[in-house]
Amino acid sequence: MPRPKIKWDYLAKKIADKEGTGFGNDYRPWIKLERWNTSKVSTQCTKSIPPLSRASHFLSLSEYNLALAFAWAGAEIREQFPIWPWDHPHPECGRNVAIDRFLPHAMGTNNICEVIGITPGVYPGTNIPFIWSMDMCLHLPWVKDPLKSSAMISVKPVSQVSTDQGISLSRVSEKLEIERNYCKVIGMHYIWGDDDAFPKALFANLDNFRGSAVIPVHHPANRIMQAFLDKHAHKLQDEAIEFTQLVLQQDYKCNQDTSTLIQNHLLWHQVIDVNLAETLVARRIPKAGGRELIAKIRRILEGHHGEE
Repeated sequence: MPRPKIKWDYLAKKIADKEGTGFGNDYRPWIKLERWNTSKVSTQCTKSIPPLSRASHFLSLSEYNLALAFAWAGAEIREQFPIWPWDHPHPECGRNVAIDRFLPHAMGTNNICEVIGITPGVYPGTNIPFIWSMDMCLHLPWVKDPLKSSAMISVKPVSQVSTDQGISLSRVSEKLEIERNYCKVIGMHYIWGDDDAFPKALFANLDNFRGSAVIPVHHPANRIMQAFLDKHAHKLQDEAIEFTQLVLQQDYKCNQDTSTLIQNHLLWHQVIDVNLAETLVARRIPKAGGRELIAKIRRILEGHHGEE
């Protein structure tokens, strides 16, 4: 499929199709991975991020890794989220209609450019204003104040390869400044960085466990897991990781798939406090630290990363 030509009718159709809008499984990313927008310098992927079942579109491995970490910490993720050139409702508008009137209106990026002295972007060969996208727009459900329960994420590697979207590398710093000011206007926390902030082992573990994060309501594993926890939960912290699987197979007659599903579900949700930032060894008693790491990630997303 060739790269589409950017015309007003093309953008109008994307907007009419509600791309860049919605919440949870109903969200439709503004940028989707297609054959025409593959990258030669980054690993792109479409994978589901718990607890959502829809496929998410990530323009780099760093994006995917961070999305896993943020979801593990409890954030809801909307990737490739558009920040429109014209004035528009707050990104969280529509999630809870009872609080929509308290959310500040968002200034369009063209107006922001005018205020901070940056030339607004246009699609190459046209006079159509460029529609920038944030790598991730996060909802933080554990934060009770609706004015502070969201954050925008800009992942550095994506900015560096943004020529895939027709943006010259010379504009990367301007793009970050536009994003920062956009978030400042609406009072949303803005984070810029990449996945080097976390150990690679964390992402490997989360990727391995993500398929077990959600067990369907009617799956028999739920009943078995509850019976297992009723009897053994109090001692799991002092047992080797493989204890869960061994007991499930011996005492509850689970097959390999079901015992693995339950074990990994408990690890993802930190029912057993396990430091997933380290390589896990099944025969060893796990080192605690996962719950502390989740709390740290949450503080970062809330804008308290400078605090201990």
